[in-house]
Amino acid sequence: MSKPKQEYDVTVLSRTDVTTYPKLNVPVVSVIVTYVAAGLPPRSISILKREHTSAKEKELIRKDIEARLAERPESFKV
Repeated sequence: MSKPKQEYDVTVLSRTDVTTYPKLNVPVVSVIVTYVAAGLPPRSISILKREHTSAKEKELIRKDIEARLAERPESFKV
């Protein structure tokens, strides 16, 4: 039996459309989603506008949070 997924309290601070031109005269529109989760500083993720849905946004935020929590900070004396 699989255990239930961890839930995270997330607040979306903003969703901003950004147009870039990776190729000349070929616009690509992305949605930059800036969010904050309990205990973590704000962070932004990018989703292509044509792929942006509420479910996709939640999936990418979850993956980003889990990747951040798996990171181990480095400490040293100088």
